[in-house]
Order: sequence, then C-alpha cells, then structure tokens
Amino acid sequence: MRNFIALLALLGSTAGAQAQWNIFAEKLPAPGAWATYQIKKVLPTPDAEPTTIKLSVRDGGKVNDKPHVWLSVEPVAWLGSSHKAPLRFLVPKDLTREGANKLLESSVEILFSEPVKGPWHMLPDDVASIAEKAGYKTTNTLEPETAAIEVLPLGAKTFQCQRLKMESYTIIDPPFVKKQTIILRGTVWRDEQTPFGVVQAKWTEKTIKGDKTREEEKMITLVESGKDETPPPALEHGERFSMMRLLFNR
Repeated sequence: MRNFIALLALLGSTAGAQAQWNIFAEKLPAPGAWATYQIKKVLPTPDAEPTTIKLSVRDGGKVNDKPHVWLSVEPVAWLGSSHKAPLRFLVPKDLTREGANKLLESSVEILFSEPVKGPWHMLPDDVASIAEKAGYKTTNTLEPETAAIEVLPLGAKTFQCQRLKMESYTIIDPPFVKKQTIILRGTVWRDEQTPFGVVQAKWTEKTIKGDKTREEEKMITLVESGKDETPPPALEHGERFSMMRLLFNR
C-alpha cells in the first residue's frame, strides 16, 4: 500500500510536466524535425542549473487509416521512474489545438524507453485506468492574448511571434493521499516558422497540497532546431503498462 500511495503522489510532478508538453503538440512538423529547449527556474532563487530537453518527430504510420507521428520529449522522468529517458506520444499528424491540450487522451500509445529496466508502453485504457485510480482531472487552454505580432529577439535571431495565454488546472485526488492541485498560468510566444511553433514560454506553477502551497516561476526557451534525414532505428515497445511493474520495478 505504501508503494502504491507513493506512486500516486508522484503523478503530481508528471501532471505538471505534461501540461508543459501540450504546447508543443499543436501543428506538429514533418518527421525528422527536432528542436532543443532550455528549461530553467526563474523564481524563487534557482536551486539548480538549467536543463535541456529535445523534441523530435518521427513517422508513426497509419492508425485507422489516419497518418500518425511519434512526438518525442527527452530526457524526462515518467510516472515515478528512477531514470530519465525518451518519452514518446503516438498522435494524429494533424493534431489540433484542442487535441494537443489533451495530449494524454489524444495518444494512441505512450512509450517510455526506460534505459535500465527496459521500455514499456501505455494504451488508452491504461491511461484511463490510472487517471481513475489517481482521481486525475485536468483542463488546459491556450488562447491568443493579442492579435498583434510581437518581435522577440533571442541571441542573434529575431522571431515574429504571436503571444498566447496558457492556463492549466490539474487535480490529483487519490485515496489515502492529500488532494493536490496544480495551477499553471503563463504566456507562450509562437512563431510558426520554427518546427514546434514555440519560441519561448514563461509561467507560474502553483502547487497546493493540503495546507501547503509552493509557487515557482519557470521558463522554456528555444535553443536550436533542425532536421535529421537519417532513418531512425526501430522502436522497442517492451511490456504493456502494469501498476505492479511501476510499484516494484521503477
């Protein structure tokens, strides 16, 4: 029971990260495209060096006669794993903003390439099951904040951006664990000339658990992007999601 409660509690950090990834899933680029982003804590005083994540897209074939792609975010932790690794979402190639705002629910498969214990994957039924057990509910919105184009200089480059308002509300309310609410509010600057559209995003992340509240300000900034024409290696899917595997083999 203790391990089960600990795993459900870890969903809080997973939920916060998932809300950040949503902003990259709209208008996905062609397979082979990639971009790297720096993530850093702005407030309170940063307690760690900035980290870097890489997003990329590879062909996912057809599912029910509809083209799909794999959206990869790496390296990240997932559902309490002890190691960071590539996390991939198999989603429709033409995923809309509404679909991107529900990235977990829009995914036909979620694949985590755990480097030590071996890869494993989740199907829609697994996502629904763990969400029910954890009392997981979320709403995400991304809406234009102004119609004007905003010039955003980053280093030697200048981007022509649309500014959007980002909001995310996530509730984790599993049995035997204090209810946790995660609220993200911030701004996203999009330039559709970049592979994933996102040039920069800044947000405040407030976590409320019982009578305790933690608030942080974070920022994601585009570092570089490109396209890899090299055929990617075959994906290993490993075992299907199992609560017991996560509890005792993280």
